[in-house]
Amino acid sequence: MRKLYMEQLEPGLALARAIYNDRGDVLLARGVMLTSRYISALEALGFYAVYVSDGIGDDLDPPEVLSEQLRVATYKHVRELFDVVQNVTSLHGKAGRQDALTQLSTSTGPQVAQLYRDVEKIVDEVMTADTLSGVASLKSHDSYTFEHSVEVTVVGVMLGKRLYLPPQELHQLALGCLCHDIGKADIPTEILSKPGRLSEEEFAVVMEHPRAGYEAVQQFLRSSDNIARHVVWQHHERQDGNGYPRGLHGNNSFGGTMDLRFDKSLILPSAEIAAVADVYAALASDRPYRRALKPPQIIATLRNMSGSHLNRELVRRFLSILPTYPVGSEVMIISGSLQGHRGVVTEVNPIEVHRPKVRVMLDPEGRKLTPFEVDTKVDRQIELATTSYSEEAQLISA
Repeated sequence: MRKLYMEQLEPGLALARAIYNDRGDVLLARGVMLTSRYISALEALGFYAVYVSDGIGDDLDPPEVLSEQLRVATYKHVRELFDVVQNVTSLHGKAGRQDALTQLSTSTGPQVAQLYRDVEKIVDEVMTADTLSGVASLKSHDSYTFEHSVEVTVVGVMLGKRLYLPPQELHQLALGCLCHDIGKADIPTEILSKPGRLSEEEFAVVMEHPRAGYEAVQQFLRSSDNIARHVVWQHHERQDGNGYPRGLHGNNSFGGTMDLRFDKSLILPSAEIAAVADVYAALASDRPYRRALKPPQIIATLRNMSGSHLNRELVRRFLSILPTYPVGSEVMIISGSLQGHRGVVTEVNPIEVHRPKVRVMLDPEGRKLTPFEVDTKVDRQIELATTSYSEEAQLISA
């Protein structure tokens, strides 16, 4: 199966994975043949890509760090919590902020109980994965905030696992990541979904969400959840001290401790992990104002941001579990005896995630070959690059 953008879809292609709505109900089942009507309806609902069977690597099933069932259920549960917070805060308005916060402690009981159950399940599932397979969100608006929260949680736990965090700290990290954007319940939808650059006034509103989120989770998380609350409060702080809301700074290292016994001007390590996960998930998702970056672009961006924005050591560790070319990626061979050939990644090596196995399918002139596989971990002369969208179309039609 492959992930295709809407502009690449044609009637007659079969869905390789089911499409769900924001409530977790199946919109289109696996195996359904796409029609022009279905494609238009999915675009109208905010979908920008789907997984299809199109004759290119149909036997490939990109590994999912989180099962689709748990992912969709958690999207739904996070949305329900956001809705409660939004309803309570809008009911009281800015003048009644304290009354709203007080009410949150009694209004979110069922949603918060479900949140803790989801955290347990997410940590259990993620612990069995070796590498990330990419962001699974297929929508660019409406449910983005909720889907993003789940993606950040998955990535954060994957990185926490790579750092050998003990289970209790992984659960605190996951809880904080799931709630990290809860303060956006106070932000008008027209700002969150704005397709262009935010004005200074609009960005000032957005910058309030870590503080608003921290005030909210203070009311409904357990008193022992200090780390989770600080993830919510600090996930937009920067290593150079130019983040918000408090201008904390980091030291670009990771000592392995996740407690609160440190210089109060330093960012909590768990919040630094969440910051890396937050940036990655945002870069890997389509937004109204730009298309998702491809993995090599994401890796380059993370490296550029490390040191000043993101913790340099955490980025280094994160890149050791982030494949440059995930399973199902279309690639071109740019060096060695097969230079110019194109194909699809079939397997990622968990030890050397940047040197995958590739099924070669097209020669340099675009002619279809009898497929054969090469292992770039064995043949070190082979270097890869992603194909352009036009080249992807050529792969599809070959």
